[in-house]
Amino acid sequence: MGSSPYFQLTCSSDVFRVVPPGASAPVRIRFSPGENKDYSHELVCVTERERIVVPIRAIGARAILDFPAQLDFSKCPVKCSTQKTLLVCNVGTQAARYQLCTQSPFSMSPAIGILDAGDTMQVTVGFHPLTTGDHCGSLAVCCSTGEENIHTNLHGDAVEVNAGLSTNSVELEKTFITMSSHKTMFIENRSNITAHLQWKAFPTEKGEIEEKRRHCRFLWTQRELWLEKINRGKRNRKGEGL
Repeated sequence: MGSSPYFQLTCSSDVFRVVPPGASAPVRIRFSPGENKDYSHELVCVTERERIVVPIRAIGARAILDFPAQLDFSKCPVKCSTQKTLLVCNVGTQAARYQLCTQSPFSMSPAIGILDAGDTMQVTVGFHPLTTGDHCGSLAVCCSTGEENIHTNLHGDAVEVNAGLSTNSVELEKTFITMSSHKTMFIENRSNITAHLQWKAFPTEKGEIEEKRRHCRFLWTQRELWLEKINRGKRNRKGEGL
């Protein structure tokens, strides 16, 4: 074993031993830490045929954040935001340099920070669903020591807001040419939240995206036809010059 102020072999490092088949030979290593931190070293065993390297690891103090095992948002109106605040304490013996990670439609704040041992902080977890149905995710806590040993299961149920039009169809009366007629209908919000409404040509965001892609393909085709027409004209003028 190489020289180290923290790890020492209790016997000489250049001793040769013969170990019969099926037998074992004890190796004693003395560990003398200087402070509460991580240590690493290597023990090397050389035989006639191979060189075996045994890693030595000593794990020091760790930060431990007491996140809950699961967080349930229950029912939430679709396209609306719901938040829950967690009171998190560092029950470990070292300051926690943490980073919180999750996936849409979940979010959290603050995402990164430092929490000293014994201190408490507030973490706000948000849920903003864009589609109805059950949504599941996870909250992972990564510390500066490299472990990702804390996971919180996230669950939320997105439902439609009880809001809609007073009628499903509108029939306009006969109108003279160049004249106009009007009908009135109502948007009714039967829920206990404020609904933000917007008139759109398509009922879902997916339909809007598909329509935009269709227009992009059409414009791209027109561009190709325009370029082909220009190139054809150049070739014709070049032929006339010859």
